[in-house]
Amino acid sequence: MDRAAGAQQSASGVVPLSAPIADAPPPMRDGPEHRDDPRLRQTNEACAEGVERVRVVVISLSGSPRRRRVAEQMADTQLQWTFFDALRDLQSGQPVYDESRALRYWGRPLTPSEIGCAASHIAVLTAVSQQAEGEWTVVIEDDVFLDPAFDVTKAIRMCELAGLGYLRLYGRHLASPVHVVWLGQRELVRFKRAPMGTQAYLISPMAARNFLGSFRHLDRPIDWEMDRFWANGLTTYALFPFPCIELSLTSSVTKYAARSRRPSKADRGFWCLWKSWQWLKRGSANIALHFKDRQLKAILSPAPDKCRFG
Repeated sequence: MDRAAGAQQSASGVVPLSAPIADAPPPMRDGPEHRDDPRLRQTNEACAEGVERVRVVVISLSGSPRRRRVAEQMADTQLQWTFFDALRDLQSGQPVYDESRALRYWGRPLTPSEIGCAASHIAVLTAVSQQAEGEWTVVIEDDVFLDPAFDVTKAIRMCELAGLGYLRLYGRHLASPVHVVWLGQRELVRFKRAPMGTQAYLISPMAARNFLGSFRHLDRPIDWEMDRFWANGLTTYALFPFPCIELSLTSSVTKYAARSRRPSKADRGFWCLWKSWQWLKRGSANIALHFKDRQLKAILSPAPDKCRFG
């Protein structure tokens, strides 16, 4: 990404998705080229059909040493991809952060890195929401490794056949998973509680628009906001085993501030009532989603090989 594009991105909070990256560092490999691996070659050939409809956006701090590793792993795919320079703060037009609201709705203030993480994902999703229907985006953070043999076009076909606009490719916790259907050697599952983490997910423009329209204030970390499926429509369906892993790297997102404002008794009382209300709404949504699980199984069980993972 050139300097002009980077300046435009910082000013608007929107990542340009129309061009591939311009500043990817060269690979660091020695020895035989990994792309001669027959498994990868076969997968890449299969991915070629419809690959123009998907793009990978990698959220990463500008100048991060992790970018070289990301460029190396993405070189093994035929996917178009780009870096998004992670933001440090919320931008104009994004949801507003109010510490008093965070104390009531989350129980503590958000840290600067949590706010920056939220701003980055919101900016990327804003750009995704402006794309044409039929285009898909894989959003990943730079501390995960995406399996180069994973056929993302099959995931897209499966989502379109099932009417899904959002698919998790990773979760930090197996939060009460419900088995939906086997798709070859992977299964489609649904999480009844928050699996947490925004490391990797596949999303459509409509799903991005629905999510962005579901909240106006940033009251909690962005992964928790995205996991509130009963409020935002992003039902937490996922492929398991996950097609990516989180690397053993130090997170750039600090969870607790060194000095943070403490909630008052009134704040704590409101938070307890709010959590109870959300618990009831989540439970009601999970009951309703059992019917959707059955529909998806009926649709996907006889699905063709183009929706199955070897």
